[in-house]
Amino acid sequence: MKKTGLLLVLTLAVTGWAQTTASVPAQKGQRTNLNIGNSPTTADMYCAGFITADKVPTDHFVAAGWNSPDQTRYAGTTDRVYLHGPNIKEGDRFTILRHARDPNHYEYYHGQRGAIREAGEPYFELGYVRVIDVQKNTAVAVPELSCADFVIGDLAVPFVERQAPLFRSVTLDRYAPPSGKTQGRIIMAKDFDGMAGSKYAVYLNIGSDKGVKVGDYFKATRTYSATYNDPEAGLSTKANYNEETQKNPEKFSRGDVSSLPRRTLGDMIVLNVNRKSSTAMVLTALEDIHVGDGVELMDVSAAPEVQPVTTPSATQPPSSVGAPPSEMAAAAPPRITCTAAPVSVRMGESSTITCDATSPDNRPLNITFVANGGKLSSSHNQAHLDTTDAGAGPIAVRATAFDDRQLSATAVTTVNVEAPIAAKPTAQKMTDLEFKPMSAYVDNRSKAVLDDVALKLQQDPNSTAVLSGAAEEKEPSRLATQRAENAKTYLTKSKGIDAARLQTKTGATPGRTVQIWTVPQGAAPPE
Repeated sequence: MKKTGLLLVLTLAVTGWAQTTASVPAQKGQRTNLNIGNSPTTADMYCAGFITADKVPTDHFVAAGWNSPDQTRYAGTTDRVYLHGPNIKEGDRFTILRHARDPNHYEYYHGQRGAIREAGEPYFELGYVRVIDVQKNTAVAVPELSCADFVIGDLAVPFVERQAPLFRSVTLDRYAPPSGKTQGRIIMAKDFDGMAGSKYAVYLNIGSDKGVKVGDYFKATRTYSATYNDPEAGLSTKANYNEETQKNPEKFSRGDVSSLPRRTLGDMIVLNVNRKSSTAMVLTALEDIHVGDGVELMDVSAAPEVQPVTTPSATQPPSSVGAPPSEMAAAAPPRITCTAAPVSVRMGESSTITCDATSPDNRPLNITFVANGGKLSSSHNQAHLDTTDAGAGPIAVRATAFDDRQLSATAVTTVNVEAPIAAKPTAQKMTDLEFKPMSAYVDNRSKAVLDDVALKLQQDPNSTAVLSGAAEEKEPSRLATQRAENAKTYLTKSKGIDAARLQTKTGATPGRTVQIWTVPQGAAPPE
């Protein structure tokens, strides 16, 4: 992701999950504290993913679904997913995981790949399912929570309820100095993003080995030294920042920035802890938070409590699947409609899918996007479809809106990808022949050049060539024509090129040369 942090800050104003209050702007010389309250949902806890150095079992996995092979992705409450593996019983619940890899192999900061390897292997949590039938080693399961589509090969591990963290309304000091408490770093973000804002999941390089616990609060921090030394952000230091009217301007070097105050970028709460890493959810983003930024443990013992998230019960699933008809009628699912602009694109072009999702019960909503082709990136209610590597044909983009009760609605939008318009062939200048003054003789050096021209014409039998002769002003004008004709004679007599494929002409620019142009089939000859 690119560093366009404004949208992340605006997240606090446009999402239904954040409740933000700010103190009156401070007077000159005083600090400004922002009091933030945020109450995450069950989906935030079970869709965040993790990095672990421990072995994750692989004996259960998604094998197919009810509509296989026509359907290859499963997420809705009406889908039926087939799990393969031993000792599965009706009523069992499984978390669906994806052992993730970053196909881009891009480092957001130097040493990122090594830091991730040190913490373990990344896994994306896609949701969880409940088994409703078992036949031999294959179980039929229904999704109870879908964070993203399940596909064949995704892992299924026994579902484990997680400790619900205690949420608090904390105070952030933008210029708080280091406190001496546990520090770490954001080594990765969910979906391999490079930035994070409110409600985003990030992965820290500190875990239970450093005493981190579920419910711990961390502040995200960034020093000016990190900014000045960043290969991208530090480019601004190469500009001249002094005014020409300054008589004796002060010089401020990279070495001096260590004296500048450390910035507080936001806060986050730990949702899941492993031995060498932990998963945290950003609660407040005062500006864009980058992968590679530092984190520091906060003391929030005096902060007032916020209503915590309700964890699912093993006996009472949060989904409406299996609920009595009266409960189903009382709980209204979300509604979602989506449009693509443009609906039809050429290969390599992009389309934006915009969705309008509402909850009749005024519940907070999340929207996820998946596509069966192209590259998809999403933010809030929009998705950007890049067709650079896609083939011609329709691409279906499915958007799923789900509320905090995991009631969901789906809309499918089709973007038609057309083959690119073939580029019109054009004549290309291939080479020049050089002649001695007052001479039209094709010497050995020119013959070697013409040999290459003949080879190209033989390889493309539908192409032709134009030989444009020239003479200097003090030379007879006939030399321009004679030089082109002598080059043509060599190609026809010595190399066997059909004379009909060779055109000679006199160029307008003086010189002792013959310009040789190759003309593909369908292209116009050079002017």
